[in-house]
Amino acid sequence: MASGKDNDLDDDADDETVIPSDLDELSHAELRMLYHESTETLRFVKSLQWKTVGSTLVTFAGLIFIAGFVNANKALTDKFMGISILMTLAVIFTLVLYQFWQANEHAKIESMNKKFSSLYRSVRAHKSTREGNIHRYTLLVFMVMSVILGVIVTHLALTRIAYT
Repeated sequence: MASGKDNDLDDDADDETVIPSDLDELSHAELRMLYHESTETLRFVKSLQWKTVGSTLVTFAGLIFIAGFVNANKALTDKFMGISILMTLAVIFTLVLYQFWQANEHAKIESMNKKFSSLYRSVRAHKSTREGNIHRYTLLVFMVMSVILGVIVTHLALTRIAYT
């Protein structure tokens, strides 16, 4: 049997009167387009972060492979170690820049949220901004630690190759 409700809206939304957006149709369409663009940019930046970490770790593996393949001496492995340290610093800097980029997109989304209907804002409020930030920064720390562990393993392997 039906529950007596015509709509299966969230309980919080049922308790309130839905206040529509006060934007005209064209402005609303522009705002929706900007919102979509910001969410796509967020997905793109997150993808770039993971690709940056992955390609860095693959590059470290490549340095180890090359050093082992050519039976590198201490001079060459020292150069590879220098390259890996510079790469690590550049990657960490890039990951932090990507994080700032995401923060800017989230700020844009939050400013747009104020212009949508009260129902939209109510549904969006179920996702805590604080929780989202904790997730993002935990993942950033994980990514940075992965790169740092990767460079440590690279240095250990290069040292072993140089002295065998």
